[in-house]
Amino acid sequence: MRRNTDWQRPLWTLSLGVAVALAALLAQPQQARAQGEDVSAELGGAGFKGEGWQTAKSKPLGEAKAKKGGSITTNIREWPGNLRMAGTAYNTWLNYTVRDLCYMSLLSIDPNTLEYLPGLATHWQISEDQMTYRFRIDPRAKWSDGKPVIADDVVATWSLHMDDTLLDPSGKMTYGKLNKPVAKSKYILEVTAIDKNWRNLLYFSGMGIMPAHEIGKITGKEYLDKYNYAYVAFNGPYMVKPEDIIKGTSLTLTRRDDWWAKDDEQYKGLYNFDKIRFVVYLDQDTSFLAATKGDIDYFLVQRAEWWARDLPKIPAVEKGWLVRQKIYNDAPVGTQGIALNQRKAPLNDLNVRKALQYLMDREKMIRTLAYNEYKPLDSYYQGGEYQNPGNEKIRFNQKKAFALLNEAGYTTRGADGILVKGDERLSITVSYYNPVFEKYLTTFTEDCKKVGVEIKLELVNPETSWKNLMDRKFQSVMIAWGALVFPNPETSFKGSLAEVNDNNNITGVNIAKCDELFKAYDVAFTQEERRKIVREIDGLVYKDHPYVLLWYQPCQRVLYWNKFGMPDYGFHRTLEWEDAFASWWLDPEKEAALDAARKADKSLTPPPLEIKVWEQKAESSAK
Repeated sequence: MRRNTDWQRPLWTLSLGVAVALAALLAQPQQARAQGEDVSAELGGAGFKGEGWQTAKSKPLGEAKAKKGGSITTNIREWPGNLRMAGTAYNTWLNYTVRDLCYMSLLSIDPNTLEYLPGLATHWQISEDQMTYRFRIDPRAKWSDGKPVIADDVVATWSLHMDDTLLDPSGKMTYGKLNKPVAKSKYILEVTAIDKNWRNLLYFSGMGIMPAHEIGKITGKEYLDKYNYAYVAFNGPYMVKPEDIIKGTSLTLTRRDDWWAKDDEQYKGLYNFDKIRFVVYLDQDTSFLAATKGDIDYFLVQRAEWWARDLPKIPAVEKGWLVRQKIYNDAPVGTQGIALNQRKAPLNDLNVRKALQYLMDREKMIRTLAYNEYKPLDSYYQGGEYQNPGNEKIRFNQKKAFALLNEAGYTTRGADGILVKGDERLSITVSYYNPVFEKYLTTFTEDCKKVGVEIKLELVNPETSWKNLMDRKFQSVMIAWGALVFPNPETSFKGSLAEVNDNNNITGVNIAKCDELFKAYDVAFTQEERRKIVREIDGLVYKDHPYVLLWYQPCQRVLYWNKFGMPDYGFHRTLEWEDAFASWWLDPEKEAALDAARKADKSLTPPPLEIKVWEQKAESSAK
């Protein structure tokens, strides 16, 4: 459910005079020396030159014209089960979004070029055998409580992730490919790999760092209890004040004026809003209405009928006050479908699982229920270089489904028309957490019944649904996963996770050949090798049918009030809609124009309906 493009943080204000800006720039090395004067240059302190180390400089990741100030508000579907940065069930959209805005990692990733950039670390080293990594932490880095960020913080964070009582086997598997990091000095950190793996640098350097003075002497269980609805000190551009955690209602992030890296060139034009608010709307129709009235500033349009049928008729949209927009970029496509728990009959039978895919009439649903806004998924890595082009394009076919069910032993029908095998009726419960799925699931249920498959629909709230997934207490469930820019297939499909709770292999995939390929993928240090391996994994998993795949959206549909400024490309090349929290800003001129237009009931010129800058750049470079 998460990308690993964990790039970092804000900017100095452009309204400052030239003399003040110059003074701030000149003060930076003096500040670094003052903060690192207790450590020798050789150990990363004052006078460190970085000879023999790697570093990088990026053009500003934001827009020079961006303004600081104001706020942006969006919705969340429910109050989350936790607000933690680690541990069981922490991997939710909200927690990842807060982490990106409030916590830094050793290195960051340029979201356009995918190259490494400095984060908490100014420099890094990689041994020739790719088994040892060293990092030099920026002596300027501070926590929000004023304490310095030091190498011990990284050691403590890694140790927490490795604690069994944290109940996070996927995280332990990821970071367990490395030995315990060693603080060589206050600012120099070294970590060695247990096994060679190209992702060791990616994941270790991208680990959100927490302060040792808060987590260094507690167990994973103590962390789960103490910080379930609380945060440790912050090292990034935003913070969450205790009074801004309003349980059941909202969570608000506040931009930090004292953020240690706010004047760095790399973050110019980023992290502009003073406040970012996430407000709970339990009902999606209510949240949509709130967006059209202006109670929500920024909204991800997840229903095709809202986009194609309702929004064009709304007066605020017609008058250009409320903007609907499709933004196209290279953000990876996730997986959406019905996850099938293979651990028990009847879904432990491949023929049954494949038959269910044949019974999902996606093309009819897209045409009649989704206004042709989507395209069928034919891969677990759809639309990019990792998709296996040989995957069979399975489309609705009741005859093929019926034949597969017969092969599975379901050869006769009971009095109610449902297929049976011995005393076993072919009945499957599909749970779902979003009422918007009902119209699609109802169609699926009707089509399944025609060939003798009973589908029982079960609506559960999102928190319960997630807990049931992690505890493996479900038969099948409608779910949508995000995707990673750099795929990590083992966390979703590795056989050793199939019978273990609290990880993303929710369907119980256990394919020996895939497990072999995961090992090969670990040591594939060229993109060509990695692409070939993931395509093979995709083909094997696809043939195993752990999901009844649905469809994907080739763009990101957003709705916002016409008062925001943004880059001409909308979102960075590989990032999704939440990129707006970091790269957009409140434009005072647009805000004034919007207020005046609404008071006078006059129209504004809306921005273009579609933004395809990244597509156009790709086409231009290909010529």
